[in-house]
Amino acid sequence: MRTVLDALEHAPRMLNFLRGLVEFRPREDDIFIVTYPRSGTTWMQMVLYQLTTDGRMDFTHISEVSPWFERSLALGTAEAQDFESLPSPRIFKSHLPHMWLPGGCRYIYITRDVADVAVSYYHLYRSHLGFEGSFSDFLKRFTSGRVQYKSWFKHVAGWKTRRGEPGVLFVRYEDMLASLKSVIGEVAGFCGLEVGGATLDRVLRRCDFEFMKRHQDKFDHATKVLLDRGIRQDSFIRKGGGGEGADRMTGRQKESLRRMLGKPVKHPTIELDLAEFLK
Repeated sequence: MRTVLDALEHAPRMLNFLRGLVEFRPREDDIFIVTYPRSGTTWMQMVLYQLTTDGRMDFTHISEVSPWFERSLALGTAEAQDFESLPSPRIFKSHLPHMWLPGGCRYIYITRDVADVAVSYYHLYRSHLGFEGSFSDFLKRFTSGRVQYKSWFKHVAGWKTRRGEPGVLFVRYEDMLASLKSVIGEVAGFCGLEVGGATLDRVLRRCDFEFMKRHQDKFDHATKVLLDRGIRQDSFIRKGGGGEGADRMTGRQKESLRRMLGKPVKHPTIELDLAEFLK
């Protein structure tokens, strides 16, 4: 009975999304920033916004200039025709497996160390999704894929089947930390964007962690809802670093993740269950 009720609850969102996907008219220079959550999506949105505009920060929220593709359609806050007014190159955020995205565009897939993703996702679950369990409890859910967006391992493995295709660029979050300037150059080249010295300086300055932290109300996808609920506004952008997973986990937990990373993913496509991607 619960399964049937869940399906009925999410049916309107799924129908909205599927209708929007059919009606969406892709452009060759559309850019989709795709990740498993907590892997650098917002950071890359800011990089591309700064690269493709004059960099003004007068938008209320980043979703105005870089919509969350599936969520906008699923919630009905936008329809496919609304995206037509966005200037090229349009920049979309997504957490979807590749099978659910429009074809014929550019796709930047960002990967991040799985331990760091797990820790960051745990904090998001606590600050935004009401999770009250321990990190150990959450890690069991995370490694078994019983979280929103399902299995990190399948998500990454599914997108890796597209690696090497002309329209797909893989970026490591750790490379953004180590040398953002180099990553910006790679992304700009992939997207066919010219980057002058002044633009590069601005992008580096505006995509600095401290700058984004000061303006994080423009990046938290649930700012208004969270404020209405009395949840802290300063909990979406946390540290912006790497290595926290290794510091937080026990030796046994790290060994368990290493074993899972070493196993081939037999079916590297996410289950055709849109509900977990459209909440």
